[in-house]
Amino acid sequence: MKRWHVFGFGLGCFLLGAIVQSGFAQSRKPTFTPDLFQGQEAKAAATALLDGALQLAENGSWERIAVGRAWYLAGEKEKGQQIFDGVTGGKKVEGSDWFRIGRVFSEAGEWDKAQAAFDRALAMDTGDDSGMIEYGALANVNKDRTKAEALFTRALKKNPREFWHWVGAGGSYLGVRPHGD
Repeated sequence: MKRWHVFGFGLGCFLLGAIVQSGFAQSRKPTFTPDLFQGQEAKAAATALLDGALQLAENGSWERIAVGRAWYLAGEKEKGQQIFDGVTGGKKVEGSDWFRIGRVFSEAGEWDKAQAAFDRALAMDTGDDSGMIEYGALANVNKDRTKAEALFTRALKKNPREFWHWVGAGGSYLGVRPHGD
């Protein structure tokens, strides 16, 4: 009989912990109400929605970069950069994180910053042929044909039958920015 009491007590503690944890998790999630944005000044609406998105993102790097992108491209570069720094300052930074940040800098017309981010991304994943093509295409569009062609050569030697590599590289000679993701 004593074992059942111990088991029941243990099970009760586990369930109580799960309920408490669930409550804490729920309290960190934003609560949707239309008044977050309806009738609000545009910046207040954006702030409410992007702050909510950042809460939903939790530790997701791609999601946090997306929020930083919105701020950065809207002209709130310090806010966006702070989010990027939070992503890249952690232990689990991946080349894809740097690549996404590089895309933001490229969209913002900050080619030097974009190149630095792309270089870091490729240093972390030296075999990323898709990244090489995209970086090369952006370099080509930004009038650095030498860099573009070096990247195209590396990528197409590695994966010569990838259709999208040919499209991305070819389009860049016509001034077409690569699609990315």
